[in-house]
Amino acid sequence: MKKIISILGCGWVGEALKKELESSDTVHCLSRDMTENKEQNKYACHTLVIAIPPRENYLEVLTLTMNEIELSTQVIFLSSTSFYDNKEMVVKGEELIKALDEEVLILRLSGLMGYNRIAGKYTAGKTKPHDATVNYVHRDDVLQIIKLCIEKELVNNTFNVTAPLHPKQSEIYTKNAKVFGWENTYFESDEVLGKVVSPEKLVNYLAYEFLKPNPLEFWEEIK
Repeated sequence: MKKIISILGCGWVGEALKKELESSDTVHCLSRDMTENKEQNKYACHTLVIAIPPRENYLEVLTLTMNEIELSTQVIFLSSTSFYDNKEMVVKGEELIKALDEEVLILRLSGLMGYNRIAGKYTAGKTKPHDATVNYVHRDDVLQIIKLCIEKELVNNTFNVTAPLHPKQSEIYTKNAKVFGWENTYFESDEVLGKVVSPEKLVNYLAYEFLKPNPLEFWEEIK
């Protein structure tokens, strides 16, 4: 059955998701104008994907949007693994969305990478205090996992969406500097910090095999 899917936040992920889904489903990008969305009946959907970053008016936008959809709507909320670092707005966003919809599906995304988002690009020539283990995920995997969740009509769960391999920043930055021809990123200390976020629950629940499991190879297609 052809589904109607609305996306709140058609940015780097949302726009790519729209292109991925529109060959088989009807897909709407919600605008900031709620009156326009209502007039065009964009809140009447089978699935709502919330893909907005936690910025100004974040909680207000979440509340207003959730008040417009039907109780039967599958809600997929894109959160962040920075939840585990107690980032205030990320935590508040999850708390609010759960209060508004007990059946919400929460996908906690790690650092979004791939294509023009290249690790080490904006730190070239700079010095960081220490090395770190990375939690990255390629956009291609994010799209496929959302698509799978829509197909399976998953609700009332929380998954980490992160590549299963976790190289060091220094490894990725050094490789990308060589490949793309920019200056390396430097580290004052060889100490490796950072938590490792596991996608094990997601992999087991969905029997999912990552398209891009190794962040060291995220940019092979644009060399």
